[in-house]
Amino acid sequence: MKDEISIVICGEAGQGIQTVESFLVKVLKSANFNVYATKEYMSRVRGGSNSTEIRVSSKKVSAYVEKIDFLLPLDKDAILYLGNRISKKTIIIGDMEILKTDRNIIDVPLNTLSQKIGGAIYSNIIAGSILFGIFNIDIGPINNYLKTTFSSKGDEIVNNNLEASRVGYEIGKSICDSRKISFDIEPSRAIKNEIILSGAEAIALGAIAGGCNFISAYPMTPSTGVFTFLSQHAKEFRIISEQAEDEISVMNMALGAWYMGARALVNTSGGGFDLMTEGLSLAGMIESPVVINLAQRPGPSTGLPTRTAQGDLEMALYSGHGEFPRIILAPGTLEDAFYLTQQAFNLADKFQVPVFIMSDQNLADSYNNISPFKLDKLKIDHAIVETNADYKRYAITKSGISPRGIPGFGYADLY
Repeated sequence: MKDEISIVICGEAGQGIQTVESFLVKVLKSANFNVYATKEYMSRVRGGSNSTEIRVSSKKVSAYVEKIDFLLPLDKDAILYLGNRISKKTIIIGDMEILKTDRNIIDVPLNTLSQKIGGAIYSNIIAGSILFGIFNIDIGPINNYLKTTFSSKGDEIVNNNLEASRVGYEIGKSICDSRKISFDIEPSRAIKNEIILSGAEAIALGAIAGGCNFISAYPMTPSTGVFTFLSQHAKEFRIISEQAEDEISVMNMALGAWYMGARALVNTSGGGFDLMTEGLSLAGMIESPVVINLAQRPGPSTGLPTRTAQGDLEMALYSGHGEFPRIILAPGTLEDAFYLTQQAFNLADKFQVPVFIMSDQNLADSYNNISPFKLDKLKIDHAIVETNADYKRYAITKSGISPRGIPGFGYADLY
């Protein structure tokens, strides 16, 4: 094969597609391969057809492609669902008992093998490990990943996953030998120290680097990944995380947090942001900073939560009643997502305006290996002033920016 391949795993929601994606991406990266992964999924808890595409390359790649070199279908509908992307060159590895297809596939009894180990839940680890066997990846990083990931679930679960991986790995080696599969993809030691992140994680880390210490949100795909990441690390970075009852409360909480001197982020998508526009106008009137991660999704009303779009620019530009300034930032890469989000908090603080970070499902849910962020030159620039007896919140200044004090910092006349 060439120096770049495309792997697609497809199955129902609930079959662990996200688990096997993380498994493949992180182990391949630890083996010094350039990796890019993106997913498309249906807005449902179970059923439907969800797929993940993972590109492995000798050079950096950062975009989706139609072609499929290796397909691992985990349910009977996967091949039909992906039919227009399957070519004569596509190598399909799956369980014929489940797939019942007339296509030429490499039959692996995933269901039978997983049941012997402990249940159907292990079929995705077997499937993922088949690819590691084909790639001839050292078994050490694979076992380390499984031990680290499943250690909290007890020894039995860890050991079952290790056995599932061993079984899949041996099958992959056998397939590679019998089919005489070879690659021109070479691991690169140059990426050994690189990190692998999703867009949502990059935005969340940018917020932390920008001094974010308060996030309010009502979960709404595709913005939720930022909220969950910051919530998971809230204690570590001294962040208050609040899931409000609706997006009206989300915006008002953030304005209150900024008033008290916090650096607050609100997290939403189009339909949720609609409810924030009155609060946005309030921010404009009282000259309050606020940072908004607006993760776009297609369609009016509820729209399509799990599909990508970039149609909300004019809403960000013109939302709210009356005229007031705002700043709009549109990251296009993981590096942009981190650095622009970090900058967003300084800009909001300095100019006392709403700052938008325009993201989308493609950015939020895609993984890539990138160089570590350069933190040495990043600064948290606070523009809060210490008040005195003559303090006037809306004093006219040459710059056009009034001094912003906060309660408890400086002069306070309680009477």
